[in-house]
Amino acid sequence: MTDPHPLDPIFHPRGVAVVGASRDSRNPRGPGDWIHSLKAAGQPNIYPVNPKADEIDGLPAYARLTDIPGPVDHVISAIPAAYVLDMLEDASAKGVRSIHLFTAGFAETGIEDRLQLQQQLKSRAAELGIRLIGPNCLGLYVPEGRVSFAQQLPTDVGPVAFFSQSGTNASDVTYNGAVRGLRFSKVVSFGNAIDVSAAELIDYAAGDPGTEIIGAYIEGMKDARDFFSSLRRASKRKPVALLKGGLLPSGGRATQSHTASLAGSGDLWAAAARQANAVLVHNMQEMIDVLVGWRFGAVPAGPRLGLIVGGGGVSVQGADDVEREGLELPALSEHTLSRLAEVTPVAGTGIRNPVDTMSLWDGQRVRPTLDAVAEDPQVDAVIVQVGMSWGVGFFGGEEADVRQRMVAEIAEARQRHGIAIAMVVPFNMDHRHGTSNAALARMISEAGLPVYYSIRDAARAMKRLHTWHTRRIERSAT
Repeated sequence: MTDPHPLDPIFHPRGVAVVGASRDSRNPRGPGDWIHSLKAAGQPNIYPVNPKADEIDGLPAYARLTDIPGPVDHVISAIPAAYVLDMLEDASAKGVRSIHLFTAGFAETGIEDRLQLQQQLKSRAAELGIRLIGPNCLGLYVPEGRVSFAQQLPTDVGPVAFFSQSGTNASDVTYNGAVRGLRFSKVVSFGNAIDVSAAELIDYAAGDPGTEIIGAYIEGMKDARDFFSSLRRASKRKPVALLKGGLLPSGGRATQSHTASLAGSGDLWAAAARQANAVLVHNMQEMIDVLVGWRFGAVPAGPRLGLIVGGGGVSVQGADDVEREGLELPALSEHTLSRLAEVTPVAGTGIRNPVDTMSLWDGQRVRPTLDAVAEDPQVDAVIVQVGMSWGVGFFGGEEADVRQRMVAEIAEARQRHGIAIAMVVPFNMDHRHGTSNAALARMISEAGLPVYYSIRDAARAMKRLHTWHTRRIERSAT
């Protein structure tokens, strides 16, 4: 039996204390929000610490950590930076194993005495054996450990781990990824990373039995060699997507002021990702697109796509988008064309790839259409776009039933043929269309299918995933 990873205790706290918990529980933006977030996560042992309060949000409040009667393994620090060193001593006396420093005002300010304070904090925590997350970060979202940095996040556990120096990006992947069906094992916003680092987190995820897919947003680090070593080890075992912030001059300046990190060379990061066979993305939507593709089976066996849509202009533009992203739209065989002709209305349609057809909305024609395209020997994967604007209310009260049948048929086709299928539901700001498509996207993600917001987004993700898949096969053969 192997020893547990040094970070493992952080993710399974027996009790969580919020030092500096706000007395105003009605303020959703203040530190008191930590109490609400922990309650929403189902944390059974929450301890507000505030010497000026007897009770906060229905929970007994304590003047100091050492006054808390039960075990406290994890602390969320929401007090000013100047008081953190004193709190650290109380944490040690209480047996605390980790502290999340939501507190900002350290090295990222560029002020010399704040940089020295950060160094003192790091040194003293190491002496006491307490792990530090941050400063200047949102901390933990661990459904299994019943810890969360925000409300309204899923409490069910999933296989995706995400580590981010940015709190905003950690929120982005959890909220927007959840809408598209992603569920998480561990999400960590780690800010300045004076102790717990990207290298250590990725090393942990590589061996974590609850994690199958890894994503990370990095601004910079002092331990680049350790990070790249962890990245290589992790990528051999699990798929890894990487977003590097601050690769261009203006972004590099922002990185320095945000997390006190040095950005590094874009060429260096591209080379490191290629050597490790990690997928390097350019923004958070691309990050979520790739994670969704891994999670829900949008990894193409080859570069040749079949494109099925329900509109002529969409099919033409979609064909350009697929090829623009480096994938192919091969001509379908004569046998496939004859099969499609049997179930595709003649007027206003096309069947040569892209396949422009209304059959997606016909319960009797969905299956033969998908079967014909998926079984064509020239097709390695399929993109299906649904949710066009003209379709809002088109089927009246039967619309939900029609959509359910369509989604079920597509999910069954994927399983039947063992082929990668990506679904596209366009994003739209119009209220009626947007509400309709949001419901359709949820229906698709609940069926275990990957959802994208444009054909180009789906093609870009599939191109990256195909490249990753090809390299992985090549390396396994050597």
